[in-house]
Amino acid sequence: MNDLIDAIRAAVVDGATANQKAAGAQACRTIMTALEAEVGKPIALAGAPTPSPLAGVSPDQALDLLIARLSAMVPAERAGVPAPGTRNAERAPLRIAFVQPPARPRVIARRKP
Repeated sequence: MNDLIDAIRAAVVDGATANQKAAGAQACRTIMTALEAEVGKPIALAGAPTPSPLAGVSPDQALDLLIARLSAMVPAERAGVPAPGTRNAERAPLRIAFVQPPARPRVIARRKP
């Protein structure tokens, strides 16, 4: 808060630069916005981006909304049917082939005679 008041003081002094005046004006706007703020609502600063509509939504709620939205897009006749080209876990379970790396040739160290 003291930084804002100092910026205003510097802006109203004779011979203040354009940058000091701009900083003082922004400080005034910031203080006015803080004074007009309502309890429980976000402060909207001039030039700041608007808060996202999902700002107050928890990640779990966001995932539930996304799942519901995507489920609504799927036609009823396709519900429960895997998309073409996908594997059905009940028909063909996932198989992972473990491959052994090739054995390296054994190097015999020679001793000097």
